[in-house]
Amino acid sequence: MKKLQKAEELCRQSLSEDSDVTEEDIEAELAIIHGQMAYIMQLQGRTEDALQLYNQIIKLKPTDVGLLAVIANNIITINKDQNVFDSKKKVKLTNAEGVEHKLSKKQLQAIEFNKALLAMYTNQADQCRKLSASLQSQSPEHLLPVLIQAAQLCREKQHAKAVGLLQDFADQHPANAAEIKLTMAQLKIAQGSVTKACMILRSIEELQHKPGMVSALVTMYSHEEDIDSAIEVFTQAIQWYQQHQPKSPVHLSLIREAANFKLKHGRKKEAISDLEELWKQNPKDVHTLAQLISAYSLVDPDKAKVLSKHLPSSDTMSLKVDVDALENSHGATYVRKKAAKLTGDNQQKEQGQGEVKKKKKKKKGKLPKNYDPKVTPDPERWLPMRERSYYRGRKKGKKKDQVGKGTQGSTTTGSELDASRTASSPPTSPRPGSGAAVSAASNVIPPRHQKPAGAPATKKKQQQKKKKGAKGGW
Repeated sequence: MKKLQKAEELCRQSLSEDSDVTEEDIEAELAIIHGQMAYIMQLQGRTEDALQLYNQIIKLKPTDVGLLAVIANNIITINKDQNVFDSKKKVKLTNAEGVEHKLSKKQLQAIEFNKALLAMYTNQADQCRKLSASLQSQSPEHLLPVLIQAAQLCREKQHAKAVGLLQDFADQHPANAAEIKLTMAQLKIAQGSVTKACMILRSIEELQHKPGMVSALVTMYSHEEDIDSAIEVFTQAIQWYQQHQPKSPVHLSLIREAANFKLKHGRKKEAISDLEELWKQNPKDVHTLAQLISAYSLVDPDKAKVLSKHLPSSDTMSLKVDVDALENSHGATYVRKKAAKLTGDNQQKEQGQGEVKKKKKKKKGKLPKNYDPKVTPDPERWLPMRERSYYRGRKKGKKKDQVGKGTQGSTTTGSELDASRTASSPPTSPRPGSGAAVSAASNVIPPRHQKPAGAPATKKKQQQKKKKGAKGGW
């Protein structure tokens, strides 16, 4: 990065000496250096700074199509499966005319790989297969086209077909079989077939003895509760290091891990040989000796007694502590911290708060109005009235006269309600000679139905609507 910054400074100085060169021309000339600086930022993990610098270069619209194609490809790699629409726009810059003459074969191949991955992320399955197939035909031994095809099949939930595709490639190209088999094991684990994944991993001969592979296999076998297979993995790895790298740090660490694993799962007889090997390599290791004695105590107690003689004496193991001085010491005592002194207004506020707190008094409980301190309160005052011992119930009063007699809700006798006996009630039938008067009265028109005098009889005329516009118009 320092070299590029120095190159940028020298280039800017040389271009600024020419009065005809504008600032835009200088930035266009420095675009290549800025692109390299952004690439270094991307490798360092400063993706936001790199993306900002890439976009600044694209805004300048440099004439170099190769530079634009490389920058667009790098932006696509930063976006990955995020911001897919921006990546689609940037892909167009990689398809400009003359790009194939500006870039190397490796750069063009990397751009095609990223196009296939972008097609997969945008759910363009046919386009992804087409691009990956063309890449595989160009370089049959390359891993990425096959891995992209397998990833596309997994997105379509065709895991078995993806595993078959990878297996065929591994059989055809044994040199690249290790990476392909690792991918196959990952797919098997994703499907839940842990045992099959272990079988695939153990078939990779060049990685069987690696500590990472041993750790992964032991973890998976422990998950499946297959302790014998896990111990077998340890044994094979220890034997390989015994033949090729004896007494190496990796060899001893594997022996220790194998012994701890066997002790953890109750295989103390099998752990004895590993512990003896470790103790021979380092006789001063008290921890290993203690583990060995513990294992022998269940298998061969006599051997455990013999080995216990190699343990250091209690005098050397004990700490040099004066017991009498420790007993006579007072020990740790709690010391109360003094409050910091207050000055000025803060001190007055604290004093004021203290005075307010002193004035506060507890409120007395409220007593009933008829409370007499000389009289003892009723011990049954908390019980309901019906449950008290002195409750005798309510007294039943005498029924009053004339209550409940006659019809429901009535207070008068039946004779008072007889309307025929009242003098003021009119007769229900018409009297003789009153029919003519009724008929005459029936012909009389009430005043409200009579017409006012002198009002001429007029007819209502309907108003004709005026027509607007020409003939047949709206």
